[in-house]
Amino acid sequence: MAKKILLLCHDLTTRLHLTHVWSASGVTMLPRTSSETPDCIVIDLGRRDALAEVARLRAQHPEVDIITCAATFDGDAVAAAKAAGATDFAARAHVNQRVARRLKLPG
Repeated sequence: MAKKILLLCHDLTTRLHLTHVWSASGVTMLPRTSSETPDCIVIDLGRRDALAEVARLRAQHPEVDIITCAATFDGDAVAAAKAAGATDFAARAHVNQRVARRLKLPG
C-alpha cells in the first residue's frame, strides 16, 4: 500500500525535488485540499501560517507524524512547532531522509 504525504512547503525548488524523490519511492503526494488521511505531513516553518497549520492538522489528524522543516535550525521556532503539535523537525536539506526513516520507505 502506497504511503501518502501532504507537503506544505513554500520553496518550489524543494517541493519539486521532494515530490520527485518520494514519488520514486512509491509515495502518493496529496494535494492540500485532499480529504484523504496522510501517513505523514511536512510543513515548512518558513510559511507565514506554519504554526496555525500545525495546530489545525494535529487536531484533524492526531495520529499522523507532522514533520516541520526550515532552512536553518532555530530552537525557539522548533519548540513552538512542537508545542503546536509537530512530531519532529528536520533541516530542509535533510527532510527527505527524516520522512523516509519515519515511513520506512525503501532506500
